[in-house]
Amino acid sequence: MRGMWHRDTVAWIIVAAMLPAAVTAVIELGPQTVQRFGVALAVIGFWQVVFLFTRAQPVSPIATVTAAAIAILAPGATEMWQIVLAASFGTVIGEQIFGGWGRNIVNAAVVTLAFLYFAFPEVTHIGTGPWVAAAVGCGAVLLLVTGVLSWQLVVALPMGLVLATLSLGADPAAPLFEGSLVLGLVFLICDPVASASTRIGRWIYGLLAGALVAIFGWADAGIAAPQAVVFAALLASLFAPLIDAVAVAVATRKWRRVDA
Repeated sequence: MRGMWHRDTVAWIIVAAMLPAAVTAVIELGPQTVQRFGVALAVIGFWQVVFLFTRAQPVSPIATVTAAAIAILAPGATEMWQIVLAASFGTVIGEQIFGGWGRNIVNAAVVTLAFLYFAFPEVTHIGTGPWVAAAVGCGAVLLLVTGVLSWQLVVALPMGLVLATLSLGADPAAPLFEGSLVLGLVFLICDPVASASTRIGRWIYGLLAGALVAIFGWADAGIAAPQAVVFAALLASLFAPLIDAVAVAVATRKWRRVDA
């Protein structure tokens, strides 16, 4: 990338977009959020330094966003040792083994939170309210204006969520006021690295991810449950490379027919 679109520049834009949501979440959830953030950031930073010396992989400011997402979306009664274990797993398996942020196929925070939800299912999340959702919206505007957030995803994701929610007989407006869900939609599912990168692929990815949020939420603890958006982000990101590959293959075949 050239000009302003250096990897770290994009990372700092995402950090700035996360800041309003993080501050609002601390006010709403209390000082334990700051403690979780500090522990998660220390663990992520440790593994970044380890891989910096072993593989010369650069340290990325995106660790701040990952730690904030973990602190906000981790279940309320999660112990610090559980966060250390999960953040280590998520950082190494979800990001560093692929070459660091920018090369990973899944979001490190998604892997961390999925680990917590699977390994400690007895711990529940209380969620956050509409003020956090509004703060996330402010950050989303910054990401959209700078081009970090794709407008195709902004349209396709809620479209898939609403259509699937209606088909399940639930209220499509309810998730819009759940801060944890909105945060997951913007910073986990719409991750510019882990999401689809082709135009048509973004439409398909967004529709798929939105539908998965509704399906997982309906089958588990409700449409607005943080678990729903985490599991949807994990599954959709695993399909993103395949979606892009199919989109490129279809476009290439179409161009060849035109040339012929």
